[in-house]
This record gives sequence, C-alpha cells and structure tokens, in this order.
Amino acid sequence: MFNSKTRIAILAVVLLFVLSFGALAEQRMGTWVDEVIIVEEPSVTTAVSRLKAGDLDIWASSSTDSNAFNAVREDPALDYYQVFGSYTELTFNPVGPTFTDGRLNPLGSRKIREATNMLLDRDYIAQEIYGGLAVPKHNMLNGSFVDYSRVVETARALEIKYAYDVEKANEIIAEEMKSLGAELVNGKWHYKGELIEIIVLARSEDERSQLGDYFAQQLGRVGFAVKVDYRSGAEASPIWMLGDPWAGQWHVYTGGWSAPVVYRDQGHIFNQMYTRRTMSAPLWQAMEPIPELDEVSDKLYRKEFSTMEERTALYSRALELAYEDSPRIFVVDQTSFLPHRAEISVASDLAGGVSGTGLWPMTIRRGDEVGGRITMGAQQVLVDPWNPVEGSNQSFDQLAIRATFDRGFMTDPFTGNYHPQHIVQMEVTVEEGLPVSKSPDSDWVTLDFVPEIEVPGDAWAEWDPVNQRFITVAEKFPEGLTATRKSVIHYADDLFDTVKWHDGSPYTVGDMLLTYVLDWDRGYEESQVYDPSAAPSLQTALKSFRGIKIISLDPFVYEYYTESWSLDAEMNISDIFAVYFNYGTAPWHTLALGMMAEINGELAFSSSKANSLGAEWLGYHAGPSLPILKKHLDSAIETNYLPYENFLSDFISEEEIATRYANAKAWYEAKGHFWIGNGPLYLEKAYPTERMVHLKRFEDYPFPAGTWSGFDEPRVAEVEVIGPKRVKSGEQAVFQIDISFKGEAYKMEDIQEVKYLVLDAAGNVAFSGYGSGIFDGWFEVKLTPEETAQLPIGSNTIEVIVLPTLVGGATFGSHTFVTLP
Repeated sequence: MFNSKTRIAILAVVLLFVLSFGALAEQRMGTWVDEVIIVEEPSVTTAVSRLKAGDLDIWASSSTDSNAFNAVREDPALDYYQVFGSYTELTFNPVGPTFTDGRLNPLGSRKIREATNMLLDRDYIAQEIYGGLAVPKHNMLNGSFVDYSRVVETARALEIKYAYDVEKANEIIAEEMKSLGAELVNGKWHYKGELIEIIVLARSEDERSQLGDYFAQQLGRVGFAVKVDYRSGAEASPIWMLGDPWAGQWHVYTGGWSAPVVYRDQGHIFNQMYTRRTMSAPLWQAMEPIPELDEVSDKLYRKEFSTMEERTALYSRALELAYEDSPRIFVVDQTSFLPHRAEISVASDLAGGVSGTGLWPMTIRRGDEVGGRITMGAQQVLVDPWNPVEGSNQSFDQLAIRATFDRGFMTDPFTGNYHPQHIVQMEVTVEEGLPVSKSPDSDWVTLDFVPEIEVPGDAWAEWDPVNQRFITVAEKFPEGLTATRKSVIHYADDLFDTVKWHDGSPYTVGDMLLTYVLDWDRGYEESQVYDPSAAPSLQTALKSFRGIKIISLDPFVYEYYTESWSLDAEMNISDIFAVYFNYGTAPWHTLALGMMAEINGELAFSSSKANSLGAEWLGYHAGPSLPILKKHLDSAIETNYLPYENFLSDFISEEEIATRYANAKAWYEAKGHFWIGNGPLYLEKAYPTERMVHLKRFEDYPFPAGTWSGFDEPRVAEVEVIGPKRVKSGEQAVFQIDISFKGEAYKMEDIQEVKYLVLDAAGNVAFSGYGSGIFDGWFEVKLTPEETAQLPIGSNTIEVIVLPTLVGGATFGSHTFVTLP
C-alpha cells in the first residue's frame, strides 16, 4: 500500500525512465495487456482443468470446492488468491399472507421467517456442504470486518437465541400456521383444502444446489411439502429478482452475495437488505419491514448518531429487529479461493476478489510481458443488462463493467480505505465531537473540527424538476442552514484535458452535471423520468443533504454539505466524477438516449420500472435495447437534443452537442453497441449467445501502466492464543496472544486493537475487553481474580479478535480452559 506522494513518485520514476531513453511516445498507458477475453465457465472443476491446460489464465469467480482447492495447491503451475467477502443466504418471498391466486404464502409471516433461523445447522452446512471452506454466518455482518467486533456481544447473544433447534422452530411455525387458517393433514400443511407446496429456487452451479436440498429436508420436518427447482443464475434471476413476487413463482432462493470491497463501515447494509431504499428490483420494492427496523436502518445509513456508543446501540437494535423480520436468513461466510496460473498477477480485493476492484485491469499481467491477451473464466457472463443508472449489480457483470469506467478515487483492496485517482485533494471539516479519524499516510486529506458549519446561501439545496433548475439554500432555507460535515473536493488541474470517453469525446463538466441531475430527477413524481423505485432513495438523501456549491469549473472544485459523515476522513467524499459508482458510468450523450427511450415508454433504467411499463430493461451493451437507442440517436442528431436544457445549456454548447452525437454514431457503426466508458479497457463486443465479453486496451487512458502496481500480498495476521489449561476460580489468569505474518512478528504500530471475549460452555459472553500490547507480535490479556470468580465451574473459552491496520479483515484465535473451584 502507498500514499498519494508515493504514487506521484512512482509516476515520476516512470516518466523519468521513459524520457531518459527518448521514447515518450512508447510510454505504456492504462493496461499491461492488449485485450481481455471473458468466457463463461460455470464449473470450478472444469476451470481448474482449463487453467492447467493453459486454456484459461484466471478464473475470476471464487469457489469453496475443497477438491478443486487441493488440486490448485498441489500444482506448481497454478496459484490462488484468498477471498473472504462471499456469503450465502436464503432469500424469502415475503409477500402475503396470500399470493394473487389465493395460495397461502407461509413465508409472508414474520414469525415463520424468524423461526426458520432455527432450522439451520450452520456448522453442518459449513463442514459437509462447503467442505470446511466456510464458517457459520448468523447475520448480515461479515465476521472478518471490523463492525462485527464492535457489536460482537450482541451478535453472540443472538446466535445463541436462534441456534439450531428444530423442535422449537416447529412449535412456533405450527402455532402461526394455525393462526393463518392452515391445517396439518397427514403430516403436511394444507390451506383451504389444498396442499401447500414450498418452491425452493436453488442455484445449480455450486454448493447452493445442495443447500436447496438441505433446506427442503428441514422444511419437510416441520410439515411442508417442498419442490426444489434447480436453476442457473441466468435462469433464476428473472424469477426471484425481476419477477412479480405476488405471482408466487417461488418461496425461497438460495442467494449468494459478495462484498465488492473490504467494508470499514457496514452501516449501509441494513438499508440494503431490509428496506426499499437501495434496491429497485420488484422483490425489494415489495418489502414491508418492521417500522422500527426501517427507522433504525435509515439512522445507521445517514449516521444519525454522534458517538460510537450511540452507534453500537443502534447497530445492536438493528441486529435484533433483523432476526425478527428475516426477509432473508444467513447461512455461511465463505473462505473462498480464486485460481489462476502462477505467471498471472493481478490486484484482488480481500473481500470481493478480482471482480470487486477497479484496479484489476491496470494490474493484470503475465509475468513481465507487455501486450498480449488474457483469457478469464467466470461462473456466469452477461447475466443482466448493463446500464450505469440501475443496471446489473451482479458481480459477474461487474467484472467487465469495472474495467470500463474510471473513478475519482480508488478503493484499497486490502483495507477498504480510499486513495486519490482524479481527485487530488480533499478538505474535510466535521462538527466537534464526532468520532472521525484520518490515516497517517493520507496526505491528500485534511481533517478539521469546528463548532458549527454554515451552508452558504448560494449553494444548491434541491433540484426543481418542473423548472429544471437547482433551488438555492437561501431560497429553501431563508433562515439559514448548518451542516454536520463539509467536504471540499479538488480534481486534477488537467482533468478536462486528459480524460476522454471511449468514443473520443473529451470529458467535460456536462458529464458530471447531467449525471448528477438525473440522479435527483428520477425520484420526483413531476419528472418525465420518474421511477417509483428511486423515490425512497431520494427521500433518504434529502434528509441528510444540505447543499453543493461549485467553487471552480476548471480546475473543478466543489463544496459538499451534509448531515451524513463517515468514521474515516477519507470516506467523507462525494465523487461527482462517477455518481453511479455501483453500476458504471456513461457520457451525458448516451444517458440522454436512454432518457429519450424511457420517456417514450420503450426502455427503462430500472428493472422495476421496466416491469411496470412492460418495457425492456435498458442495456447499452447488447440486446433489444440497441435498435431503440439507435432510433433515438438519429432523433437527437436531428434536433440537437439536450436534456435539462434550461440548466445544462450554460455548461454544454451547441457545438459539443453535435460533436457528441456524431461520435456516438461513429462508435455504434464501428462497435455495434452504446456502452461507452472512460476506463482503461473498452468494450469491443459482448456476445450474449456465446456468453463472452471482449475488452480491449484504451490507448488514451491518462494513467501509465504500473500506476497501481503496489498491491502484492495482504498481510493477514496469524494468531495463536497461549494460556493455562486450568484456571482456579478467584485467581488471576494471564493469556498471551502471538500475532505474526509468515513467521515475522506483527508490528505494534500496525495493530489497531485486540479484543477478547470470555465465553462459558453454552457460548454466552461472560465478559469482554481489550488486550494490552507488550511488544511487536505480543499482546496480553489478564483476567483479574474478581473476573475468574464470576466464571462458571467447568469449560470456558477466551476468544480474541485481532484487527490490523494493514488489512481490513479481522483474525480470530481462541483457547479453551477449565475453571476449577
């Protein structure tokens, strides 16, 4: 890892080297490779065989197949990356109590959903189905991320409350089924004389097919008839994610998710998993969360707290309510591997793997080779439509998408913190007392604390969809307005001179502003592109947003005011360069074509609106959207169409409008699609039938190859707890924690904290605390005589959680001892 000064130094060395040989024209920009081919390979077993044969260079999906893992470890021609961000859950169809056709949906009941937590023997699943390459997962928090350790006491108590107990689950389910009017006939539940059949939609490509079988058996034990419907991801997505939940085509889906990055703060996760606010798919829009859970989730998302103690209380309550609501239940965190040929190097995120990081296209390389082709395999290719507003968020699609767009900042694949890319400087000011801190090596960020932050009257406070202009703070809040946080973001001086879109169009301020306006506009009923699924997100944003003010157009500098803030100073950022960070980015002129098609009712940015309109979900990369977009391109050329003309005409000239559409037309005629990005690779062609994506190096990318080559190997801590096997009640007990990496002691300065829990035989937390650092690689925990006197006689365990600063993942260690009277 390195700070921005180091990165600048690397760039300087690269330039000096090139200049010294008088070969500036030959400087390699963007990527080391010339092209990347991504092909579908559903089976990890077959993928390993193809890697051995040299048919694949890397399989960019992660796996927990123990046989395949052993085959990779035993072959010197192969290697692998470790990934811990993938997890498995069971998604429920929560609508009800009955479907549209009158069938009872048992999982429409919160009590039944809550009880299903007790139907899972997660230890069995981790060991038998996942071959030991997984650990039990009881809630949405990743045990390796820092937030789990912050609320570990509550988490452990809930894990015990909802532990595997079929008899208890059966009692709760039976009582609730009877209250819903169902009858148990010959051991199976019926409703109005008809057998209730639960449909489990099980993914066929991996362990989730076995998980579907297992859960079907468990449901059978509590009286349900079950049908398991095995489907690939491409076959399942139109049913569970895009279909109408009220149609009752499914009850349970064996879901798989991957955290794309190491999350330093998972405060957003409750909003994502339990409310309507962040996902536009019909399933999410059909959710009816417990009102208190909805409220607490929103508070965590918007940082409506001022101390870590308040945050912990909100988090703990959210965890409790999440179990009670249970629109999904969690099964295992996977300890996955991502196989590749030994000569291939690439940045891989500790949580999300290769597909989770935007660094992969700039770092992938075969040895010291310059140029050439890399062939990637992925479990799925071209799953859902690509569009940067509300397109596919499937990790399989994001693998290619993330290579085609650029960002103002990059996420560290080991720690999850931010590094500057096109953003070169940020000044963060927050209200006094807030628990915000800055990493010592983040020299591009300044952090200040003040008693009050006043929002200037000429800052933009809200979009007016009718008059197509921004309302100022002075207009909306004539009495004045304050904010909790202010960030001043500075982009590089040469941003508009060096950044180009793949169709040759120079990047301009219009690209920033149209995207920003569209993000607002879609949430208002008065808008021509109103999308009901965008309204909850807008309302959440309005609760926190206080204003934005452009200080300079070139270089581009703006101030951002908000009630929302992050624990890390570096993350108090709003990157207007890439507004739709999760889905990709696009120039204003191709977004305009999508808007025209949506206004005309032919295409829609979101799957939810596409379903309601009976239109196509917009895809810029391939498929039936393309001729529709082409038709609107012709119309745009004819009329010199500019969306939000009242506002954008001050920033986008008539000449730019004409040039942009001409460039898009030339691109479409040459490439046959409208996926135009600004990243280090561009989309040459997508092949939906062949399940293949062809990416090529973008020669006009502004950063040299090797800019991000500093991420080699994450220093994941290795932990051993040493202590007595017997502890006498009422006497002091001392435990040592040995912390190392590849046999070398972990430096004290690189360890954030060492937390410990003392657990009784039933797993209850007796007490917790923090270890003391003695010297490099050595921490100590002392249990006082008063503490050991509180322990029950018999078996007890001390468990430690080590949080290094060099990686975002925690390492656990434990030691079991017997307490004697």
